[in-house]
Amino acid sequence: MLVGHEEYCDYHTIQEAVDALERQPDNRTDTLYILSGVYEELVRIYRSKLVIRGIGHVEITMNRFARGLDENGEEWGTFATPTLFLGGSELLVENITVSNTSGQGPKVGQALAVYAHCDQTVFRNCTFRGHQDTLFTGPLPPATKEGLPFAGIPLREKHEVCRQLYQYCYIEGTVDFIFGGAEARFEHCEIHSLLHHSGGPGFITAASTPEGQEQGYVFKDCYLSAEAGVRNVYLGRPWRAYARTDFVDCLLGPHIHPSGWDHWDNPENKRTVCYREYGSRGAVDAGKHRVDWAAYKETTADAPY
Repeated sequence: MLVGHEEYCDYHTIQEAVDALERQPDNRTDTLYILSGVYEELVRIYRSKLVIRGIGHVEITMNRFARGLDENGEEWGTFATPTLFLGGSELLVENITVSNTSGQGPKVGQALAVYAHCDQTVFRNCTFRGHQDTLFTGPLPPATKEGLPFAGIPLREKHEVCRQLYQYCYIEGTVDFIFGGAEARFEHCEIHSLLHHSGGPGFITAASTPEGQEQGYVFKDCYLSAEAGVRNVYLGRPWRAYARTDFVDCLLGPHIHPSGWDHWDNPENKRTVCYREYGSRGAVDAGKHRVDWAAYKETTADAPY
């Protein structure tokens, strides 16, 4: 199936094509080709067994944000804001740029580019642009920190684990811009920190790894870069107590805070998180300054990957 702005395309919007595919039998793998262009739309995909392949520069963009108001005058909230939502399994997404152009600041709040509530999914050569909460990797925790159910996009399929692989991707943001409970591996990705609107610190990850899950986030051979003037960016802080995040053989820019990690104003998290670095390069004498409740190894000899 072909999407594009040309007259000969099957559909001219991505969502129309997705809706048509979701009416087809889901026991086979279908491929959705998207021709170059900018597609200003919210895309919701529940279909499994799907390949989404961009040709040329393909960008999906929208500007919904958490503090924005819906038709009832209620705030959208974080998990109703993604430009692209994926809810199925056995997916391959290639050569797609997804942007949330809402910007940042107290009047915006969180604004997702991608809500990846998907299992057995590969993202390859993709770009995700945003500020706070750019990429959410499901599943959600059982409840909010206040004990309430999460609102947002309805979930049709429950995944006990969301297994995801990101290869040769570019992901940018300011605060917690890669977050969630997935078992996710990032290979040869550029992780780019932007200036925070208030000049405050940045945070790359905010994992919510479920207790007992063997893996959370693994960054292997990734490149941590930053916009000019960015400083004091932490590798991660725990959205939930059992957060797991590993950096293996990654190149770190000088924007990374010497401490490396933050416990999110809760010292109890020090006992339960699993934060590890193996063979980090680029940051001078990083091991001498890292917090003592995270593991730091100069080589990858002990890395379990």
